[in-house]
Order: sequence, then structure tokens, then C-alpha cells
Amino acid sequence: MSEIRYDLIHDEYALIAPERLHRPDCYKYVSGEENDTRSCPFCEGHESMTPHEIYAIRENEPDTPGWKTRVVPNLYKAVQIEAAWESKEVGIYQAWEGLGAHEVIVDTPRHLTRMDAWTHEEYFNWLYTLRSRINDLKNDFRLVYFSLFKNHGHYGAATQSHPHTQLIALPIVPKRKMDQLLRAHRYFLERRHNIFESVLSEEEHDGDRIIIKSEHFMTICPFASTFAFEVMVISRESAASLTDLNDIKLQDLANVLKQTIDALYQQLGDFDFNITFNTPPVQKNVTTESFFDALPQMWRFGLRIVPRLFRLGGFEFGSGVHINPVSPEEAADLLRSVVEGKR
Repeated sequence: MSEIRYDLIHDEYALIAPERLHRPDCYKYVSGEENDTRSCPFCEGHESMTPHEIYAIRENEPDTPGWKTRVVPNLYKAVQIEAAWESKEVGIYQAWEGLGAHEVIVDTPRHLTRMDAWTHEEYFNWLYTLRSRINDLKNDFRLVYFSLFKNHGHYGAATQSHPHTQLIALPIVPKRKMDQLLRAHRYFLERRHNIFESVLSEEEHDGDRIIIKSEHFMTICPFASTFAFEVMVISRESAASLTDLNDIKLQDLANVLKQTIDALYQQLGDFDFNITFNTPPVQKNVTTESFFDALPQMWRFGLRIVPRLFRLGGFEFGSGVHINPVSPEEAADLLRSVVEGKR
């Protein structure tokens, strides 16, 4: 049984999940047959190799071929929905049972090891599925915060080469996210507009770090990028969460993501990366009540694409400060040139 624990010294939460120890590729990097689909549990036709599906875009029976996306419980789950949300004292420490949900979204039935091979429809189906899962799980009022993330490649911490995304729903808001939310709320109260509007306005005025500006989204390399070729996609309109985006906006986002990721692949070749979604809390409780009602005004939906081109060292871990050898202006210029067809 996993536990959510509170670190008294660092004022942070940790998820202690022994079940994750035995996940694939936990001990060493296996450079192997990424394109060998015979033993891949996420390939179409291998539905019996996973737990029963929770959700799928399909027009036929569950757990059979014929799907476009498929969602199953994570076999090596960090948290589980059956756990009780009860606290206990461990000396001066606090701990809770590992309540939550841990799901795997199989992004496409095709065993594609590069996202630049995805079609626009595959991007849209992927986003549609993520939105559907949040809408479903937020009906459980114990679940407050949703982490949506995609790991790709060894240095992105992926343990399966078939394209997939993970969702972890928690009964707490992690400290780093809570700090961001409280800072955004203070900014909104002081200036009467949100911090994302300020960033978009500055980026539009400067122009050097913009990659794509569509009707509903802007893609930029952040001013203080912590990773080389780091990219952020931010909603240009009032939308706090992925669940606030209708199908038309999802179509636009799918197009923006395809262009952005295709440009990254053209500039970087085959690379490892992480994608994280900028999701706000979904429930109002004692920890979120100070800003929850203001979320539509103070927060904007977005996501972050982080290429894992360089390994982190002691300075980064010890100081929390990242050394980025590629300026965001240079990265944006290279990516923008691809999107605009200049190179």
C-alpha cells in the first residue's frame, strides 16, 4: 500500500509507492527493440495484456481491437482509488494512505516511437481522451489535483516505447503547484489581471520567443527556460483547464501541437522529452478555498514540452537552478523557421 507523506523539513509532499519498484526498465537502460510490437501490451490486438479498459474511443466492444485511444489502470500504480483517505501520526510526522487514481492513456493503436508521425486526428483524439478522463474523475470529490504527463524515451523516464500518457489524481495539491497558484492569485489581486496575460502581452510585444500564434493559443520558448528548447503552449483566452476547451479549441490545440512537435523533431532529431499539463485544482476545500472561485480569472490552461537533451547534475539538484546552454530566443528562432517553412 502506498502512502502520501509530508516532509516536515522541506514542507513538501512525497509519494511512497513500493509497487513502482517493479515497473519495466526500473533498474537499467535497455536499448532494445523499440519497434518490436510482439510483446507490447499497448498495441492493438494485445488488449488481454492490460487490465480491463476504463475508457476508449471506439464503436465496438471493450477490450477488443478497433479503438482509437484506450485508457487502463496503471499496472504499477502509485496510488489507488480503493484506499481510505485517513491520516496517521508517525512520531512528529504525518502520513496518509495512498488514495488517488493512476491511469495510462494509450495515445494511439499505432506503435509509433516518434510523435511527428502522428496525424492531426491522433492529436485530437489524445486531447479529447485526456479531457474526458478529467471530467469523469473530478466527480470523485476526494480527488483535488490531477497531474497529466507524458514521458518519452529513456531520459524522459518512459518505460514503454508505445506512445502513452499518464494521469495521477491526488487528494492533495503538491506544494510546488500550490506555490504557483498562490503566487498567481496574489498577482491577480494586486494587478486585476492574470500573470499569464502579462506573459502573453510581453511575448507578443517582444516577438523573439514566439513560435506559433493561433486563434486560441500561443507557443513560446519561455524567457527563463530551464531546459534547452523548452516550449510552453498557453491559452490566449480565458480557459483555466483542459476541461474548459470545447472541440473547436481542441482542434486548434491539436494543430498547434503537431506543428510544434514536428518542428522540434526537425531541429533536434529523435529526442527524449516530457510533456506536462498546467492543470489547476478541481475541488474547493480548505487548502484551495482562498483562490478557487478566482481560478477562471487568474489561471490559464497550458502545457510544457521539455526536451531532455542534457542530464542534470549536482548543481541543479543542490541549488534548484538549471543551467540551460541554449537561449530561448535562439531556440524559438530555429523552431519558428521550421513552422514558417524557412528551413
